[in-house]
Amino acid sequence: MRQSLSTKITIIFVFSLVLLGMFFTLLVRYQDEKNIEYMKQRQFQSVNYLFTLYQNNYTPKNIEEYFHTFGLKKIQNPDLKNAVLTKGVVLFRKSINFNRFSSIKYNDRYYLLVDNMMASVLLESQGVKSNDEQLWIGFIIALIIFVSMYISILRSILPLKELSLKIREFASGNMQIDCKSDQDDEIAEVANEFDEAVRKISALMNSRQLFLRTIMHELKTPIGKGRIVSEMLEDEKAKKRLIAIFERLEILINEFSKIEQLVSKSYTPNFREYNLVHIMEHSIDLLMLDGEKRDEIVEVDIDSDFEIKADFELMALAIKNLMDNAIKHSTNKKIEVTTEEKAIVFENKGKKLPMGIDEYFKPFVSGNLKKGLGLGLYIVKNIVQLHNFTLEYAYFEDRSIHQFKIVTK
Repeated sequence: MRQSLSTKITIIFVFSLVLLGMFFTLLVRYQDEKNIEYMKQRQFQSVNYLFTLYQNNYTPKNIEEYFHTFGLKKIQNPDLKNAVLTKGVVLFRKSINFNRFSSIKYNDRYYLLVDNMMASVLLESQGVKSNDEQLWIGFIIALIIFVSMYISILRSILPLKELSLKIREFASGNMQIDCKSDQDDEIAEVANEFDEAVRKISALMNSRQLFLRTIMHELKTPIGKGRIVSEMLEDEKAKKRLIAIFERLEILINEFSKIEQLVSKSYTPNFREYNLVHIMEHSIDLLMLDGEKRDEIVEVDIDSDFEIKADFELMALAIKNLMDNAIKHSTNKKIEVTTEEKAIVFENKGKKLPMGIDEYFKPFVSGNLKKGLGLGLYIVKNIVQLHNFTLEYAYFEDRSIHQFKIVTK
């Protein structure tokens, strides 16, 4: 299960907060125990010293002054005395002769009860107070610091979400994104570097598009003039041949234009339902085959009711490239086109490819084959993906057959 960076930071923050709470809880307990121990020592000292005095047959003249030297002060308020005796927690008891001494904790204060047959005196330990309040203040300050750091970190990584959206837009072909940041941190630095890279890539693509479109535009002029001149020839055979050549060049220019738009992701496909027969006829026309050998080279046996939702021109171009590559690399210069359920099948005889098929889906593939197979399949792959179809390949060694399938799903 993938977790976002903010989720991980939140988990770490909660875990740290729990540890902080545990630490302060232990600190409060330690401080309480320390206070109790100090109070016990003072009260024990007062009681033990008094016991020593009694053993030496010496009795303090003023018992209150005696205990005052040990930081104990008599409680005069009868309501407080009653509350301590009824609600306080007895920590320890000790008896000396006819005197009973009880250490009591009440409202984070410590008291010593001296009880004998004559009277009962309640003394409060002075200078020993619980530090819970200071510890709670420290805990709140630490908590505020933790929360402030958590919010600050979340705000720091917040631009990552926006940057992620911008990257997705860029990947989808939008070159007009702006992800500059005026912050002064590492994330802002990455965003600014990416923005600069986008500007450079956009400039390069615009330059490439301008260059290609200029060349294609300039080529159309001599092709058009050549077509006009060829119409003036008296030799009909030469005239037809030249016209066919110029028509082929014009078709190639138009193909290059579509390929350039497709690769640059500036082409908006027009998806409609078409009968495969019509697309196939246009694809065969694009091959510019000799009319006499056309039926011998391309054997078509497709379902006349096969419907496909596609961009007519692009799908025709993809089918044309598959057939053209099959013809060029077949041993008998023939190709067979059939249909299966939701699939268009292309088969031709030929030797096994020297490299894996994935290598030939790359543009300008280099290898032992130098007939343009890589570029042709690269174009086909892009068109098939644009239609959300799949392109499958298989080689049957027993029959030496190459098979491509456009699965329309």
